[in-house]
Amino acid sequence: MRSTQTAKHCPECPEECFCGSSKQLEDNHLGGRKYIPDIYIPFCGEDHATFHVLCRRAGINFRAIKDRSMALIQALKAMLIGLWMVVDRLEKQITSQPKAEQNEIDTRNEPSKKR
Repeated sequence: MRSTQTAKHCPECPEECFCGSSKQLEDNHLGGRKYIPDIYIPFCGEDHATFHVLCRRAGINFRAIKDRSMALIQALKAMLIGLWMVVDRLEKQITSQPKAEQNEIDTRNEPSKKR
C-alpha cells in the first residue's frame, strides 16, 4: 500500500524493516493512516503486503469509521498484527540457530549464582 504522502524520517528512524531488509521500504501506518496517521514504521514491500493480508484475514477495516472508539479498536487490532509479525520473526530467528549456539546464549544470560 503506497502512500502519496512524503515520508518524514528523523535521524533515529530505522533504515530497514524489522526483518533486516532495506529493499523497497515503505512507511507502514501501523494503526491505519485514517485512524492514527502519526505512527508509522518502515516495512519492506513483502512484509507490508503480508501485514495487509493478515489484517484482512483478521477482519480489520481500514476504511473511515465515524465512531472514533470503533476506529481506535481497528487501529489497535492492526498494531497487534504488526507486533505479532515482529515477535514471530524473532522466534524464527532464535529457533533457526544451531542448538549449541542457543545454549551459549542461554548461559550468557543467566544471572550469576553466588555461593
